Amino acid sequence: MDPAFLHGVEEEMDKHPEGTIHRLNGQHDAALRELLLLLLGEAEVGGMHGKLYLDSLSTALATRLIYASRSAQRPQISRVSSLPRRTFLRVVERMRVDAGTNLTLGTLAAESGYSRAHFLRMFRATTGQTPHRYLLELRLNKAHDMIADGSAPLSDVADACGFSSQAHLSTSFRAKFGSAPGQYRRNFR
Repeated sequence: MDPAFLHGVEEEMDKHPEGTIHRLNGQHDAALRELLLLLLGEAEVGGMHGKLYLDSLSTALATRLIYASRSAQRPQISRVSSLPRRTFLRVVERMRVDAGTNLTLGTLAAESGYSRAHFLRMFRATTGQTPHRYLLELRLNKAHDMIADGSAPLSDVADACGFSSQAHLSTSFRAKFGSAPGQYRRNFR
């Protein structure tokens, strides 16, 4: 990872880890492994899930690396407060308006006025979901409505809803609604 990125993530942390940095050679950290596998999977599919997903994974990986590389123990997880209602509504409105674009974690964090790491924690405390998952749900609901309302080609629906391809829309749609978009359209008519 880029040292400047790691430094930026560490500067945004509410509670800075203590201790000196040490190498992680020969250590096993299941969370680091899982985050790396998720990033590898995303790279293999060409960034299909979008910039917000990549930003979230990268920030989580950087945070985990920072704590893992310090000799002090990781801090106990403290209760994270939720986003203030007005801030949450502003972020969600931004997500709705820009659902068809490639939103970033930095953009949403800036909209909230919090750092990326703090925004991630507060958003999850508020919704029980990551910003990426919440955005995916918004996109799927919009796609569902567009498919039910008209005869726009599925590729146009995918593009309007911010999916990287029609295949990405189909996979995500089937996972949420239990049928492919084309099949849903045929059954809906």
